[in-house]
Amino acid sequence: MNGREAMSSKDMIALENEEARYDSSRFGLSILEQIMSVILNHRYLALSIIAGSLVLGLLLTFIATPQYTSTARIEILPDAPVSTSVAGERERSLINEVAFYNTQYSLLESRSLAERVVRAGNLTANEEFLRLFKLENPEGALSSAQRESLTTNAAMVLLDRLTVSPMRASSLIDVSFSTPSPALSAKLTDLWVTQFVQSNIDRRFAATSDARKYLEARLDTLRQNLETSERGLINYATSRGIVTISSKADANGNTQSETLVGTDITEISRALGRAREQRIATEAELSNTLTGAGQANAQTIVGLRQRRADLEAELARQRVTFGDDYPTVVSLRAQVANLDRSLSAETGRSKQGNQEAYNAALKRERQLQTELDQLTDKYNVQQRDSIQMAILQREVDSNRQLYDGLLQRYKEIGAAGVGTNNISIVDRAKVAGSPSSPNLQLNLVLALLPGLILAVGLAFFLERMDSSVRDPQEVGARFGLPLLGAIPESVDKDVADAIVDKKSPIYEAYFSVMTNLTFLTEHGAPRSIMLTSSRPKEGKSNSSLSVATVLAATGKSVVLVDSDIRNPSLNRYLDIPMQRGLSHYLAGDDHVDEMIMPLKKFGFSIITAGKKPPNPAELLGNDRLAQLIEILLRRYDHVLIDAPPLLGLADAPLIAQRVEGVLFVIEANVTKGRAVSTALTRLRMSGARLFGAIVTKVGAKNQVYGYGYGYGYGYGNEATKDGN
Repeated sequence: MNGREAMSSKDMIALENEEARYDSSRFGLSILEQIMSVILNHRYLALSIIAGSLVLGLLLTFIATPQYTSTARIEILPDAPVSTSVAGERERSLINEVAFYNTQYSLLESRSLAERVVRAGNLTANEEFLRLFKLENPEGALSSAQRESLTTNAAMVLLDRLTVSPMRASSLIDVSFSTPSPALSAKLTDLWVTQFVQSNIDRRFAATSDARKYLEARLDTLRQNLETSERGLINYATSRGIVTISSKADANGNTQSETLVGTDITEISRALGRAREQRIATEAELSNTLTGAGQANAQTIVGLRQRRADLEAELARQRVTFGDDYPTVVSLRAQVANLDRSLSAETGRSKQGNQEAYNAALKRERQLQTELDQLTDKYNVQQRDSIQMAILQREVDSNRQLYDGLLQRYKEIGAAGVGTNNISIVDRAKVAGSPSSPNLQLNLVLALLPGLILAVGLAFFLERMDSSVRDPQEVGARFGLPLLGAIPESVDKDVADAIVDKKSPIYEAYFSVMTNLTFLTEHGAPRSIMLTSSRPKEGKSNSSLSVATVLAATGKSVVLVDSDIRNPSLNRYLDIPMQRGLSHYLAGDDHVDEMIMPLKKFGFSIITAGKKPPNPAELLGNDRLAQLIEILLRRYDHVLIDAPPLLGLADAPLIAQRVEGVLFVIEANVTKGRAVSTALTRLRMSGARLFGAIVTKVGAKNQVYGYGYGYGYGYGNEATKDGN
């Protein structure tokens, strides 16, 4: 039963979650560091793709047909430029101008213009044009359908070869054609800009002609409508007795009319006001004899009153001297009486004049009031009729305004005609002296860009698909194992030779592993340790050899047992003879001393795997292995077990139950995370104690994670004998 079959559903879920966490966090580096890592890891693939892209671009450049480009420049001015300082108006002007130029660019690239150029240049009969663009021209006369099809195909060819390039911040536009013939390119370019200018003139003429015809028809209709509405207005006014004195148009073009009745009412109202004032004045003068109409007798009355006063004074003086019977007194008294009668007569005449004046004013006022009332009644009747008349008047005004507006527009079109053309040719096309394409440098750049994108994309894809251990520090987060050491890749010599050199990076790395082992238990480094891995060739045997060597260098007695009885490798790696070993002891041979072989070069002893048995799992599962470990622990300070790989075999979990703990070896950049997780799950399910992990063969690919200093990492191949 393999490791995947031994896992429960809970373990499977834990494994999936573990891998998902790693996948989202493995690139916990800056963008620059990630790019450096990808470049280092896949540099040969990236360089191959980039080189292939450049070679492809070079080949395409050499086999491409040379193209000659001719360019003409035209100027397009807006029809109605607007100059204003008002922000809103200026903004709308800019929007309209942008829309205008976008329309012109579309017209320059229109299919109708292309077909016009084909017809104007008779390109369907141009043998050079047809030959260069592989257009078939049937022999003999062409039918209308064939000619139309050929014209359409030729127009599509022109549109494919056309380039319209507006010049920034100007009204200039460059029009270019690229063909295999320099003369044909110049001819097509000139044809295109010439026909564009001519088509603009044709559109303006057609628009003017159509506008005149339309306005003439509309004017005739509006003239008839205006005459009909005016006739209806006059007939209605006549039938209702409405006499219009004057009329004028207001600011909105509406007609304001003044009728005869309205004018009469105004005049009579004024006259009535004056008569009322006259009547009030004469009424106030009724009791006064010296004003108003009685003013004519005022001087006589004043004279009589003065004369009477004088006589009264003389009479009084005479009475003082003479009696009442005195003739002079009697005479004076008679004169006073005569004067009184004269004053009474004159005063009566004065009052009578004022009364007559008042009566005349009152009569005049009443006559005017009666006439005003009659006109008012008549005006009210006309006012009711004026509602319909106002409706008719508005209809007349509307028809007149429409007619006058269209008439003015018609006169303007007639005066302006087609107008000034706003498109002009600035530079004519010239025959190109050298080809514009293919451009070797440009093609290489264009080939390099997709090559770079493909190389980087593929490299990142492979990087994302790679679940191997790149950063040794991630074994804790990914697999729940402490990192005991990161072992550099040995390039120039075997690990067996490097481990005996205390100045080598290999020795320093394994010495660090040994130092970390001393902190794992209360009694220091574990006495019995099994080293295993998920798959072969991960450096497990090298690690067993190296840990044993470093422990022995500290003065400890160490024995290394090769428990991979299926595929023993230590004897081949160390070039020692195969003798009685572990398989013999497990089979019942108790001569342990004869199985132990001292290795003076490394300072420890070794028990080889022995001969390959037919039933390795059964041998490793019995109690003989535990007995051997107890015997060895009584003789040595440390017993190291070089166990088989985990995946696909049941040997390692059986051995793990017999030792104090397990060191798990992981090869950097190679072993997949799923394989490591599955192997660890099998170990944990067996009840083994996992001390930690040793990451081996840390090389140039891991420099971005900080594993490169002091180890002398290179880019060479692995050692010829890297152990399993």
